[in-house]
Amino acid sequence: MRNSTTLDHRRHPYRDDLAAEYLRGRVDAARFVEPVTARVVQETLSIQARPEPEAMQISELLFGEDVAVYEQRDGWAWVQGLLDGYVGHVRLDGLSFDEPAPPTHLVSARLSHLFRTPTIKDPPVGRITLGARISIIAVEGRFAVLADGRHIMTNHIRPIDAPETDIVAVALRNLGAPYLWGGRSSLGLDCSGLIQVAVQALGGTPPRDSDMQRDELGQDVSKPADMHDLQHGDLVYFPGHCMIADGAEHLIHANATHMMVTREPVETVFARTRGGYGSVTHVRRFTA
Repeated sequence: MRNSTTLDHRRHPYRDDLAAEYLRGRVDAARFVEPVTARVVQETLSIQARPEPEAMQISELLFGEDVAVYEQRDGWAWVQGLLDGYVGHVRLDGLSFDEPAPPTHLVSARLSHLFRTPTIKDPPVGRITLGARISIIAVEGRFAVLADGRHIMTNHIRPIDAPETDIVAVALRNLGAPYLWGGRSSLGLDCSGLIQVAVQALGGTPPRDSDMQRDELGQDVSKPADMHDLQHGDLVYFPGHCMIADGAEHLIHANATHMMVTREPVETVFARTRGGYGSVTHVRRFTA
């Protein structure tokens, strides 16, 4: 077998029966294929470990994100996300293969409703979450018009080429959002999902999982001797978990203790952590 130990099934699309063409010569597979591109057209789209409804969610795609599709079968697609390279199975009905308009804006509000007409009295015809990618064709006062004809509040979006600057401010928009394994949306997210979405808002392209972020995201900085000296925006990693320091002796994180995104004093977090502050293995910092 030529499957390299440096390849990772989470971000390299290869199986015994099928692999991406760009992996030819690096892995053994019965067939190699070039992908087709599709776009997510649902509010969120679960990436699952297997093409089965009850399979574990391993990540999540947001409205407007693009994927490379390597296989379509029985209502499922085997895909690789084009933002972070994550590989898994999604429901085929959550994708569109039509030639899409390029995204021009990102949703900057935690959650925004979509309307058929430019009035808040119209019943919503959809909603999208923080980080969703949309194509805006016109602005009509308080409302912006999507390429598909729906309307969104103008103050809930920002141009895709105008990144945010404060990772803490972005993370705090999800304060109280429920914890969800594999989640990346304001409807539910996990610890690394919170960091990923926040860094993406700053224009970064962070990896998906906490171990990837721990080793690759931003720059590795020296761990302060005192937990109270963590700086604004420091990304704090210990085995199985990650958090964002706010620079005011608090940590923001999606956690299974409260089953939501919380902002807690550093003493509180490390008092219940095995090994306390000594368990922290890495502090990383992303600068836009």
